[in-house]
Amino acid sequence: PTTSVPSNLPTLKPIPSKSPTSSPTDQPSSSPSRRPTTSVPSKLPTLEPTPSQAVTHCGCSTCTDTFWNTPVTDSAGTFTCGERIAHLQTTDGGIKSEYDSCKQVGEEFPADQCGPACNPFFCNEPMLENPEPSKLIWSDEFNVDGAPDSDKWDYDLGDGCNIGLCNWGNGEVAYYTKSPSNVVVSNGVLRITAKKESGFSLPYTSTRMVTRGLHSFKYGRIQFRASLAKCQAVGTWPALWMLPEDRVYGGWPKSGEIDVMEAVGHQADRFFGTVHTSANNGMIGNQKGSSISKSKDEWYTFEINWEEDRIQFAVDKQIYFEYLRGDSVDVWPFDQNFHLIMNIAVGGTWGGQQGINEASFEGAGQIMEIDWVRVYADTNQPQPTKQPPIAPPSKKPTAPPTVTYCGCDSCKQEVWDRIATDNGGSYSCGARISWLQSAEG
Repeated sequence: PTTSVPSNLPTLKPIPSKSPTSSPTDQPSSSPSRRPTTSVPSKLPTLEPTPSQAVTHCGCSTCTDTFWNTPVTDSAGTFTCGERIAHLQTTDGGIKSEYDSCKQVGEEFPADQCGPACNPFFCNEPMLENPEPSKLIWSDEFNVDGAPDSDKWDYDLGDGCNIGLCNWGNGEVAYYTKSPSNVVVSNGVLRITAKKESGFSLPYTSTRMVTRGLHSFKYGRIQFRASLAKCQAVGTWPALWMLPEDRVYGGWPKSGEIDVMEAVGHQADRFFGTVHTSANNGMIGNQKGSSISKSKDEWYTFEINWEEDRIQFAVDKQIYFEYLRGDSVDVWPFDQNFHLIMNIAVGGTWGGQQGINEASFEGAGQIMEIDWVRVYADTNQPQPTKQPPIAPPSKKPTAPPTVTYCGCDSCKQEVWDRIATDNGGSYSCGARISWLQSAEG
């Protein structure tokens, strides 16, 4: 017999799973303080299998004895998946239900250990419905050969130093261009190429496309049809993701980040979906997300279903992670417009954890292919108006404190006058910015 699970499953708050941007470890947030009993809870199957019947657990046909008896290790020690699940049902473990215990352990460990094979929320493959065609509000089908549509896409260019984020803030070693050798539409497919190339400030080139200033969205189904079949070398870090159009709650990560799909070359056949917020982000190693195991040789539709109270992550409509709304902007800044981003990073804090296979970036390089991008929503949403960059003042202003600088509402007089110190001395932010506009700077 298998354990029955209610047909109307409750919506539960996700457990931290520690996934990208830093290397995901999926360690549990709490573990047994002492080694729990190895006996299987009485509510779980105890019958010996017959030749035609395999014992499964947690109401999951995928949670076989192989997974149930898999040892997993964290700071508390090494225990099997079954021991951890049984412990959570004891007084010491919080007297959780079998369903909640299986779900928690299934979310806290990677797919090749306890989860999601033993996670009753995901093991039976919850699926999204097909979006209604009438709700399509924006798309790019990439049907015109040549450069991508400039009415839909802009670019982040260079090495990031021009905006104070050298190596794009996370150690990347690709210089972004919009050259046809790095980004081109051909035969109905957009191809982004990362390759080894000289003549730039970084040893590789790639492309980072954005809809910032052109199109942004709040809520809906955001879909990317893409293939990483030609982008699997160690050192690759392709991503389909989203950042806030206006940083209403402050700079990263306070205003949030949604990674619809990330992958790294040193982890074969695995795709990740993640959110970053002020409370949970990659800088402190507790970002919220999960992963799904799929062959990188195939085409998939990567998407989020973004609603007012949750964000669901799916591949080909199969949901593998759900992030629920919290009670503050520290955990839910996702009530603002976000724009789309597509890029291949090279190296970096996560992509380069096991080095870079330089030979794989020679010749044709590493290529991410995108068939189309589509956004479905209930209503047409207001779109941003592209604004030219606002030049910073040439000297320290003496205007009233209501004046802002650098085209940033948050860059008020008190920030402009704030003193910052390094080995060159102490100067105000405004003085440093003004110096960079001088001949010496």
